[in-house]
Amino acid sequence: MHTKQIFTVTDLGGGDGGKGGIVHKIAIETNAHTVLKVGGAQGSHGVRTSRGEAFNFSQWGCGTFEGVPTHVTSLMVIDPVGFVHEGNRLRFQHGVPNAFDMITVDENCLCATSFHGIASRLRELARKGKQKGTVGVGIGEAKLDSELRPDLAIYAKDLGSPDLFDRIEAVRKHKLSELSEIIENIRDLWPNDLSLAEREIDLLNDEGYSRWITAKFHEMKSRTRIVPAEYLSREILSKDGTAVVESSHGVLTDKYYGFHPYVSRLRTLPEATAGLLRSAGYDGEIVRLGVTRAYQIRHGAGPLVTESSELTDKLLPGSHKNENRWQGKVRVGPLDFVALRYAVDVCGGPGAFDGIAVTWFDQILVAGAWRMCDRYLKTNGSEFFSSDGRTINVRRGEDESQIRRQAELAEALFKCAPAIDSHEPLGKGDEAKATELCSAVFDEKLGVPVRMISFGSTEDGKVCL
Repeated sequence: MHTKQIFTVTDLGGGDGGKGGIVHKIAIETNAHTVLKVGGAQGSHGVRTSRGEAFNFSQWGCGTFEGVPTHVTSLMVIDPVGFVHEGNRLRFQHGVPNAFDMITVDENCLCATSFHGIASRLRELARKGKQKGTVGVGIGEAKLDSELRPDLAIYAKDLGSPDLFDRIEAVRKHKLSELSEIIENIRDLWPNDLSLAEREIDLLNDEGYSRWITAKFHEMKSRTRIVPAEYLSREILSKDGTAVVESSHGVLTDKYYGFHPYVSRLRTLPEATAGLLRSAGYDGEIVRLGVTRAYQIRHGAGPLVTESSELTDKLLPGSHKNENRWQGKVRVGPLDFVALRYAVDVCGGPGAFDGIAVTWFDQILVAGAWRMCDRYLKTNGSEFFSSDGRTINVRRGEDESQIRRQAELAEALFKCAPAIDSHEPLGKGDEAKATELCSAVFDEKLGVPVRMISFGSTEDGKVCL
């Protein structure tokens, strides 16, 4: 019997859970015919293969090294300049000469310009010690502009329009106006940030930069198949076999359920993907996977109740997460089941997932013990937590009052302390013991079965259960 199947992969943390390797492994195990991209182009999904290839994907799917085509859905906000750069790197540096032939882009994808990126970075510099964190590509800026100023929005279908330069210029001038206060008060920035800001402002004032961006947008148009909306249902979802949905970000950065203001302007819950599939008439099987590292991680500012400088020194080497001025420091701590339960609850509860993929367990084996938090201390009877400190109370809403509530929750989380438990020491070579322990712990604390555990950076190190 011919069957259709889709795997959805959802990060249950702040976005650094290890989705890239999981998508790569699923693509291999299922002989997937397509990877579907949703989210934003600022993702950096690392793939390391047993053949020695290594790449951090943003807009191409993580099955690319296995010859699996990518379709960029309408739920993706793209960066055409970065798109051209990524495709060229795959072609000339990473042995994928047909990279541009392996990808299609929905005509309704929103495009971020380099001026959106400049605005995002300047805003972060202006926050000084009150960082929010940003990758700095401008995906959130473009999304917000599309809502507040739809006349400025540029979509993939517009990349060949004769007025493209004028539209990019309109974005540049709009950002100049929006950022006028920061520009006029540039001397108020931290001294070490001044030269960074000056370079950004010079580009923002440069009409010639608009022409360069326009040329890159045209280059993407000339090299890439930009397809109509019905392509998804007609050419991809109609196929027998398996597709994999690769999302950026994580549940804890969702616009309405993340810890404001340390959030994305995008929706990151799996319901967005489910809605896309429904609207496209998909009638096949959906396998819903959540992803988490075996420890808690956050790249940049925001609540991290279990943060531990000791574990940062032990776990971060080799994690492929580099610090930068825009995102801030990479922080880690014991695995936070309170935060995980919250992420699962906002997605609909344990029944919303068919399984969990746990990544980077090899680092736990190196560390020697698996530390975790199952309840928060110092909640002080707050309305945001259960009386036993084991759960964060979920409030449903998609409006300004919800955002205000999530900001209050973030402040409450900063005041909490973790109750840490430690499971028996583990060591290198204890994969079988670790697998049994990991499965038992997730069954007990999360109510979702473990379906994959990663003990290494390549597909060979990932064990399917």
